[in-house]
Amino acid sequence: MNLVPRIARPLFWLALATAATILVGACGGSATSSNGPVTFKGTKKVGYSAPLTGQSALYGHAVSQALNLAADDINAKGGVNGYKIEMDIQDDGTTVPQAVSNTKSMILQDNVVALMGSVTSAQCLAESPIAKQNKVITIDATCNSWQLTTESDIVNPYWVSIVPNTYMEGTAAGRLAASLNVSKIFIVSPKYLFGISETNAFVAALKKANSSVQIVNDPSTWYVPFPTNPRWDSTINAIQAAKPDLVYSNIFAADQINFVKQALAVDPQFFVKYPMTTLVSVDELNTLGSQYPLGMHAYMRAPFFALQNNNPRLTDFISRYRAKYNGEYPSDWAVMDYDAFTIWAQAANAAKSFDADQVVKQIFRAPIRSRCSRTR
Repeated sequence: MNLVPRIARPLFWLALATAATILVGACGGSATSSNGPVTFKGTKKVGYSAPLTGQSALYGHAVSQALNLAADDINAKGGVNGYKIEMDIQDDGTTVPQAVSNTKSMILQDNVVALMGSVTSAQCLAESPIAKQNKVITIDATCNSWQLTTESDIVNPYWVSIVPNTYMEGTAAGRLAASLNVSKIFIVSPKYLFGISETNAFVAALKKANSSVQIVNDPSTWYVPFPTNPRWDSTINAIQAAKPDLVYSNIFAADQINFVKQALAVDPQFFVKYPMTTLVSVDELNTLGSQYPLGMHAYMRAPFFALQNNNPRLTDFISRYRAKYNGEYPSDWAVMDYDAFTIWAQAANAAKSFDADQVVKQIFRAPIRSRCSRTR
């Protein structure tokens, strides 16, 4: 399905904030080697525990495709430290136990030299200590709870995040909601680390910017089951009963798609009466197409259509991605993980080593060129 961008007011600064920690963008790059066939010393694996099934399957699909494309591009330019790079992608079904099992298997059996962060913060929270114990660097471009990089008993020196965290996103959404001249807000979020930490940031920013705004549902009703909530009847009924001016939500992937479809089935004017400010990505837009409601106050992490203007390298990336993957557009997650993988490869080459300590030093010391920019 072609992309149908039907967002009224996306927070484009937040897409740019994707680049705030380590500047990344969606700019593509040639996969053609000017030196002819490449001879490798051997093969090294990079691991990714992917939700190829389950609640976040849309995201796992996009990230896996981007990582395979990035590996092809890296290998076409000589690989990393003379080695061919191969992706080791294992399905975790969007569950924490399987993500943990995959991480152990990839480190202890497959001897991966690096990991890419999983989709959900619950998975990443469980994976991080395993990677830390084994000194395997993890480049995280999707899961983003602030605790992963700032909580003293969780922080992992081998965990590199290039994604705006839940404090940034929740604060931006709260400031936006405060500016919309609304008086009553209904909250619905996934009940796990990401949803709770981002919602707390939203509420704090909202109250700071506009203390008169009323949150109409009790905090005990803010959160819905995760990783799956197939039926949204009670939430839809509660919203209709509360009659808020705005719904704040950070539900995503299959949950957001199911919620939108079921709400529209109840009332085709549902999102006209109760507009939302919500996290969204190209994946939800593509899946819902023309069903995606107008008037949503959306925040996105790396929408290619917001970054593409006068950017021939991004245009090249989009063209190659679509050519390789049957016309699919690259989602925010594809954009970010391609760059995350590329950043790791550049740093490992600069370090002339796969040692996690040396690679981390290069990421934060040496100029790193992503598809859009250079940074330190």
